[in-house]
Amino acid sequence: MEKIEIGKIVAAHGIRGEVRILNWSEDPNRFASLERVYLSGSEAPYKVEKARPNGTVSIVKLAGVETRNDADALRGRMVFITEEDLPELPEDVWYVRDLMGLTVVDADTGETVGTLAEVIQNTAQDIYRIEREGAGDVLVPVVEEFVKDVDLAAGTVKIHFIEGMKD
Repeated sequence: MEKIEIGKIVAAHGIRGEVRILNWSEDPNRFASLERVYLSGSEAPYKVEKARPNGTVSIVKLAGVETRNDADALRGRMVFITEEDLPELPEDVWYVRDLMGLTVVDADTGETVGTLAEVIQNTAQDIYRIEREGAGDVLVPVVEEFVKDVDLAAGTVKIHFIEGMKD
């Protein structure tokens, strides 16, 4: 069973066993929608009793974690879910992990350009970093003008490159 990292416990919260979790998701209510999570160092899941967003973290009450000392003992542990717990995505939206390693094809020529190596997410829009064999990497903004098709089944991303983009 593949586990997907979705956060990290950074502190205890209060005296009733709640933990503060840095949430890797863009959804501040992510933990409220979960029934269970897994923690690094544990095989058994923890039932999510309640959760609420609080700024950059989520405050989460896990079953069996009853005191501040119990919560403190979990500090630093990574938080995971299973693939079946991933929410359905709208059409034309993909999980970054599913895009990694896709073959990048020039939408105009059909030529294979390289491999999608990274999705940079700290800008106004995402940016694809494409590794090319024997040449430098190419950075492509993820906008309709450039990204023409993503086909997970075929393992390809078709991109329209403008003059100078691949130089």
